[in-house]
Amino acid sequence: MEQKEDQDTSYVTMADILQEQEELEETSRAVLGGSDEKNCTYTKGYVGRQALYACLTCVPEARGVESKRSAICLACSLQCHDNHELLELYTKRNFRCDCGGKRMPEVKCKLEPRKEEENSRNRYNQNFSGLYCVCHRPYPDPENDEEDEMIQCIVCEDWYHLRHLDVDELKNAKDYAEMVCGGCMEANPFLKNYVGKIEDTSKTVLDDTVQVDVTGLDESNTTAQADPDVAGPSEPKQRRLDDAKVPEEEPKKEKPTVSLDICTMPPVATEEGEKSYKKGASFWVEGWRKFLCQCKSCVELYKKHEVEYLLNEKDTVKHYEEVGKQKHGTNGTAYEQGMQMLGQLDRGTQVDMLTEYNRMTSRLREFLDQFVANQQVVTRDDINEFFAKLNKERRETASNGPPPYFCR
Repeated sequence: MEQKEDQDTSYVTMADILQEQEELEETSRAVLGGSDEKNCTYTKGYVGRQALYACLTCVPEARGVESKRSAICLACSLQCHDNHELLELYTKRNFRCDCGGKRMPEVKCKLEPRKEEENSRNRYNQNFSGLYCVCHRPYPDPENDEEDEMIQCIVCEDWYHLRHLDVDELKNAKDYAEMVCGGCMEANPFLKNYVGKIEDTSKTVLDDTVQVDVTGLDESNTTAQADPDVAGPSEPKQRRLDDAKVPEEEPKKEKPTVSLDICTMPPVATEEGEKSYKKGASFWVEGWRKFLCQCKSCVELYKKHEVEYLLNEKDTVKHYEEVGKQKHGTNGTAYEQGMQMLGQLDRGTQVDMLTEYNRMTSRLREFLDQFVANQQVVTRDDINEFFAKLNKERRETASNGPPPYFCR
């Protein structure tokens, strides 16, 4: 006989625990997978993408003063700022660790003590002060318990409440891969040309090609590369073996090659009914970046707006996450392994394990809530200490009598 659930009482199943573990692992891979937990990244320079933190214990003024904002890497957060009040900033691009550097002179970095250069290329937004979105509020917000998804803009890398993105309809996270906030759309107006044009990433090119800039062309060097409908110069005829009197043709001078610079940026929608950018944030499907035009003019445009990273496939969080998965191996998640093992156990053992897991999960959540409340990073030593205490309690319970009886 199985214990049934009361209408007002919820219970946690083994599958629920393993599924939750899988989600935690996925989140951990996304944030920490591609980062180095043992070595400070300072010597690597401005890392393409890495997990970052801001320490409000070492730099308390950073909460309100922009010039005091600083960033520390994963390894430094564990080794140099253990038990400090840290802001987890997910991942950021092109940052060099500030721990013990010019912006944190009072801190001594244990991993890389010599940090003499100023990290002039670091770009700090309000997240480093613990504020997010256009509402400039902390997360979680102690004064607002309204549930709302937060999404990171791939350009400014700030986080936004979905309700503050000024969109006509709510978006499902499964329908898009990346988001550009309304402010960044206005700062990079060329992105508006692509809105509504990139929905089928199985295509190789966009349908609209608006201009062809052909350089190095004049009436004397036009070749078949410039116009496929015009036949180019024919190949020299081969000499017949029995015709020794045919003079050899003089080698022809090589003609300059033709350089084609084709702009594939689509035009702004003009006809009624065409999908076009209206206002606010834009949402993009996976693989949309490969359709951005890479002609000389557009590349210069990206550089001017300092968004040339949009052409770098390694810039995406998805790529960063894949690196983390490869780093930690591909032997399956705890969920997959656990479900496989669970199916091999008898019913009685499954119930015993479920009971123990329920107890452990409840205690673990209470334990982790302390770190969430204090905005602290959970270290490996903290977890080891928790399980050591749990094992001690289990041994004491076993020595004082038999375990409680559960109806089966």
